[in-house]
Amino acid sequence: MRRYPPRPSRQRGVVVLLVLALLLAVGSFVVVRSVSDGVRRARDDQSTTGASLAAAEQALLGYATRYPDDPAITSPTAGPGHLPCPDTRFDAGDVPGQADPPCALSSATETGLLPWRTLDLPTLQDTDGAPLWYALADAFRNNPAGIVNPSTRGELRLDVCTPGARDIAALLFAPGTGLTGQNRSTANAIVRYAAANYLEGQNATRGDGCFSSLRSPIANDVVHAIDRATLMTAVQKRVLADVANALERYYADPDGDDVGGVDPDCAAASLPDDCDDALPWLSPFEDPTLAAYRGDVGTRRGLLPLRQIGVDFPAGFHATWDLGSGGSLTHTGPAPPDPVCVRRTAAVCTMMPSGFGAAASYRSEVSGSGSGPYGAGFCRWPGGHALRCTTTLTIADPTGSENVVERSFVLDIDDLPRRLAPPSATAPRLEDARVIATSLPATASIRITVSDRLLPANEPLGVAVLTVPGGTAVTDFALLNVPSDLEIDDDGVIDPVDRRSPGELPQWFTANLWQQFVFVAYAEAYAPGAVADDCIAGSDCLHVVDTRHDVPAVTHEDVRALVLAAGPALATQTRPGADPAQWFEGGNASLDDRYEVREAMPDFNDLLLRSQVHD
Repeated sequence: MRRYPPRPSRQRGVVVLLVLALLLAVGSFVVVRSVSDGVRRARDDQSTTGASLAAAEQALLGYATRYPDDPAITSPTAGPGHLPCPDTRFDAGDVPGQADPPCALSSATETGLLPWRTLDLPTLQDTDGAPLWYALADAFRNNPAGIVNPSTRGELRLDVCTPGARDIAALLFAPGTGLTGQNRSTANAIVRYAAANYLEGQNATRGDGCFSSLRSPIANDVVHAIDRATLMTAVQKRVLADVANALERYYADPDGDDVGGVDPDCAAASLPDDCDDALPWLSPFEDPTLAAYRGDVGTRRGLLPLRQIGVDFPAGFHATWDLGSGGSLTHTGPAPPDPVCVRRTAAVCTMMPSGFGAAASYRSEVSGSGSGPYGAGFCRWPGGHALRCTTTLTIADPTGSENVVERSFVLDIDDLPRRLAPPSATAPRLEDARVIATSLPATASIRITVSDRLLPANEPLGVAVLTVPGGTAVTDFALLNVPSDLEIDDDGVIDPVDRRSPGELPQWFTANLWQQFVFVAYAEAYAPGAVADDCIAGSDCLHVVDTRHDVPAVTHEDVRALVLAAGPALATQTRPGADPAQWFEGGNASLDDRYEVREAMPDFNDLLLRSQVHD
């Protein structure tokens, strides 16, 4: 057979196919590269916006955590959890990026620019160069500052605008590129602070607490929420650290007399350890909203024992005095107490008020034990260096009639020398105030108020008030056995040297009711009067099971002490109440020697901090 060369038309067809294939390959490469570049640009854009929002959130959480430490904060009751007001205006003396208090939903000042300068940040912007905006719930604003703890709810709502739909403390906004009608001239302060020039829809309206994360061609805000749980997690970590530090200071020197780490009362004073080392007896767990927060002998798992300010607490105190002729004594009423019996508790006194059939003899030594003729004693720390203790004495008619005189004692002392007695196997930490054969310090004072009332007629008989100012010579004054557990700071200085008060907590702790959310447990070896110096891992130490990471659970069997914080109430929990399961979750609700740590979940939000007490 003869072979013929291919026809030119067929050759041209093959060439065309090759050219088309090449063009398709080049086109596909261009399209793929274009799509990849678009995806990368979108990813970079999202990363830039996301990085700014993340930096703003971390700065806000850090601000809330450190809030009480700011030297500009003068209120001792303002605790962590407060956030700065937005930057809402520019006027004479104002600085861009600075928070503008006061702020509130009611005055439509809850939304504004992020106060980057107040947060010690650079001028954060989103990918399109727009400044970040910020909205704040009233409950967490720092001006005015209210109570903040895990029960504090945020009023801001996102997308679903019915009350209680979301529990949001703050919102951050990345405005994105300017849309039609928005004027972003940064040279004009009025324009710069107008929300509608940056935000859209519900985000641009102020004073209603309602916001939207929905995006469309006419709404391009990127919204980031900081909910209550996120804020409280950061704040609770700080609170737990403060409690653990106070307990460790208490343990190191419970009677406040160590010198260079050595207890002078210890027989082996050359040892570096304090012979009084012990954690306080705790307050048994009960409804935290009703608890007494008083140390109970034998309790090493419970609520904190607190020396609270302005709260009456039972005290089996004992008081004696001999104040001679010092100070001033005033009397009122038809039959005031005998001056001798007001000035000296060692005096033997008599009384025969109208209604008695014979004179009654008594001694005026004061006891708040609640036994015998005395009623239950109560004390109160009014603040500063002051202490008030009260009790009553019943003096009966010797003839056996129903008539009695109820004598009330009110002892007010301020700035007297004091001494702490460490907790023991049979008693909580106690405090004594005593002055013997010396003059009162210039800043000190003693006031004794004695009042009589005839019962059952409820007839006032008289009142005597003895006031002894600073500088007065005192033969003897003693107010002994006053319970003095973990102190609440009342002078703005933790553990001041002249106060000798190890184990203080800041005043904001109780002012914001944090004691209701904190539980403490420690091993037997750290209880007052314990014989052992340390617990034994795997035996009598506390156990903590940690399942937070994607690895097998880790069990810590050498935990000496721990502090546990309850988070916001879960949907399944009802507070207040005395059931631990309404405050803590999982194995933590047993309040025994075994505890657990988990990632925050809808059914678990406890936070736990292990404390080694000492090494």
